[in-house]
Parts: sequence; C-alpha cells; structure tokens
Amino acid sequence: MRRLDKIVALVDEALASGLGSAVAVSVGDAGREVFRYTRGHVRRVPDRGPEIDAHTPFDIASVSKVMATATIAAQLAAEGKLDVDAPVRRYLDAATTGSVRDLLDHRAGCTAHVELYRWLRGARPANPYETLVARAAAEPCDSARAADGRPARVYSDLGFLMLGAILERAGGQPLDSAFAERVALPLGLSARYAISPITGAVATELDDRGLVCGLVHDENCYYGGRVCGHAGVFASIDDVAKFAAAAFTRELWLGWDTPSPTPGVSQAGDRWPREHAYGHTGFTGTALWLDVPHRRWCALLANRVHPTRFGTTAERIKTLRRAVNDEVVAALDR
Repeated sequence: MRRLDKIVALVDEALASGLGSAVAVSVGDAGREVFRYTRGHVRRVPDRGPEIDAHTPFDIASVSKVMATATIAAQLAAEGKLDVDAPVRRYLDAATTGSVRDLLDHRAGCTAHVELYRWLRGARPANPYETLVARAAAEPCDSARAADGRPARVYSDLGFLMLGAILERAGGQPLDSAFAERVALPLGLSARYAISPITGAVATELDDRGLVCGLVHDENCYYGGRVCGHAGVFASIDDVAKFAAAAFTRELWLGWDTPSPTPGVSQAGDRWPREHAYGHTGFTGTALWLDVPHRRWCALLANRVHPTRFGTTAERIKTLRRAVNDEVVAALDR
C-alpha cells in the first residue's frame, strides 16, 4: 500500500543510524494485512549476516507475554481449567497474596525484575527452571495501593515468570508444548521457544555469553531453562501478522498493555486509539499493537540490542515505534 511508504523511510533511516541490524513491519486493517516490509541482515558483527525475509525468526522478548502466556491463560480460563481469581498460593509457594488475575494485570506486588540469573549461572542447579520459579515466587512483594484502592500496578517480569509455571500446572503440560499445540499449530505459525539454537535467527547482544543468536536474550530465561512465561518465544513477522489477525476474536485481554493517555508517552504513538486498543513491547526491540474496532494492527520486530543494549538504542526504538504507529493511523485514516 503506497500510503504506507513513509514507513519504509523510517525503517531505513533507523537501520542506517545503527539501530540494530534488522527491522520487519506488518500492518493490518479490517483483519487483513495491507503492508509488510523487511529490511536488514541477521547481524552486524562479527560480520554482516544474510538478509532477513518475512520468515526470519526474531527474539520477541516480552511480546511472548501476550503471544504465548496471556493467550494460553485465556484459553485455560475459558475451558474452566484455570480460575483467574484463585490465589497464586493455590499453585505456588509464593510471597504474594494476590490472585492469578493480579499476576496478569501486574497488580500482585511482584518486583519488576531481579537478576536471578547471576546466581543460577554460577550454581548450575540440577533443575534450573524449577529453581528459578521458586526464587521468583519467594521474592518479597509490595503491598502498595493505587489511588483507587486497588493494588498498585507495577510491570513485572517475575509475575509472568510465575504465571508460566501456574499455566503448566493448570494445563498439565510444559509451556512450550502448550504454545505449540494451542497457538502455533492452529494458526500455522513457525514460532516456538528456543530450547536449542534456532538456525537463521536474528542476533541480539554480544556480551559475556558471546554473540547471542538463536537463543533467548533475557538472562533469567536463558539460564533458567529457556522456556518461561515472561520471555523466550522466537517468531517471524509472518508469524506475528497471523497471530494479530486471529487475536481480535479473543474476549479476555488480561496481560496486555494499553496506550497511555498522556501525549508523547505511549510507544503506540499519539494517534493510536486509547479505547479498545491493546499491545505489548519487548526489550529486544519488538512491539505489537492492536486496534480492536478497526481490526487493525501494527507489528514491529527489531534487534535494537545488537550488538549492545547500552547507549541510546532504548530511546531510539521508542521513537521509531511511535513514528511508525502514528504513520499507520495517518495513512489508513486518510
């Protein structure tokens, strides 16, 4: 769609400025994809890797929370296998007194992030995943309340890490198997958790692990078994577009973010609607936003942490996300 050609310029400028090595964008309207653009290479260092295409896997980071964990939770709840109002302690020996719904809504008092991997990589426990979940569940919780009297909302990786373990117990199968059977297979996705390295994936960071490529970037997930509720899924732009097109039929939007009403703040941009809109971003540079009434989506996959997370890339990816989403609305509503 020529009206969306400005997105090409935005992506090309970002890559030319050194924001990662690859970007892929999909835009949907009225439930069907109307624009797709892929640009760049799977890596910049130690050499320039192959060009990406629509089927190149990206580490989608926290977009895993909605594409896998929240989606599986909604399905299990609909089947009566998961009571979202049950206390977390029904499933885990946890510090939080909150419910499963509170975990989904980031209102269970969980700490935002703890570098549990620093202990894991040294101790190398026999069951790293179980140990990671137990340590996350034991982290002290905050009982702070918001102005409306509800528990304060604090975005938490640890909460979703626990949620993944709860879904395994409620559904009776590992999270990666549940994702494969409940999401990937029905939608025809190649997306999956990287239990072993995924060939041809877009690289993320060059750090003390070496060049992280085809394995999850998030260190807690990396050292904790590689399949977690907060991160770990690899998906192509084709996968994310198919998922987005199917997502509009869902009824339970717990676990999804919503655009901030404050101008200039939301990574969905200022033009994306504030009502009946849902989405999520990922640390590696990924994002998916949905406008439910228009059955519209904007998916952006990037590896802004390549070759390093440090510097200005965190702010620059936010700027790119806002600009792309604003252009989507401007072009489609023209």
